[in-house]
Amino acid sequence: MSRPSSLAPAPSAGGPGAAQAKGAGLRIGDAAARVGLSARTLRYYEELGLLAPSGHTAGGERRYGPADLERLQRILELRDVLGMNLDEVKGFLDTEAQLDHVRQAYRARKTDEAPGAVARRRELLEEILRLSESLADQLASKIERIESFRADLLARADRCRELLGRR
Repeated sequence: MSRPSSLAPAPSAGGPGAAQAKGAGLRIGDAAARVGLSARTLRYYEELGLLAPSGHTAGGERRYGPADLERLQRILELRDVLGMNLDEVKGFLDTEAQLDHVRQAYRARKTDEAPGAVARRRELLEEILRLSESLADQLASKIERIESFRADLLARADRCRELLGRR
């Protein structure tokens, strides 16, 4: 199934004030359609902790903004392109979120000249390194499993070639 390339919410009818009155962002069905999923899948991703809508209307309807759609696209990339199961996706996204948090902390202290600031920046860099390597290791593990699967298929194909050559 192909997914639309533009994930930005479409402008709402009635101008900017109308969007605020109804709750900014896309309704669940519109957000799901935008990325090629069902509304039930978005609810399931919310149950698993993979996705949380950025807003709700006064009546409790979920609203999805551009950042939510970007997160959905990331989930789909990890699931479909890299073949991660949803537990792996959640772990990967959690590690990415932690990495972003540590990066922000590092940037906030980048010009700090207080005593101990250099040591704290170094600690943050060490944490960034650890998290980056953890993400790379997760990908390497997935790639190794894919390569192993591929090697098995190629070995079976070679065996078929051998058998065909004997006839």
